[in-house]
Amino acid sequence: MTKTALYPALFLIVLVGVFLTFSAQADAIDGDCCTKSGRQLSIGGLKIKTPSGKHMTGNYDRYGFYYVIPKGKSDSGQNAVMAMHDDETMQMTIGKGKP
Repeated sequence: MTKTALYPALFLIVLVGVFLTFSAQADAIDGDCCTKSGRQLSIGGLKIKTPSGKHMTGNYDRYGFYYVIPKGKSDSGQNAVMAMHDDETMQMTIGKGKP
């Protein structure tokens, strides 16, 4: 094989490597999340398992999610709004409070 015949093969190998590297990164809010204090929640499409362990349906966007906090909780009736900032960080705001 000549040097010029190796270039297309090398290009293809590099292209596949780059594609596999970038395709492994998260690009949606779905998944399991936790805070430094240990509170956990899990989002999968329209479904959420709240930090209190309740399974609910909310409003889903690829990079965001919100649900109304159920009765019996300290912030009941308010929106819990989550927004994805990067692959490892999500911001959550309850009502009109600080994130």
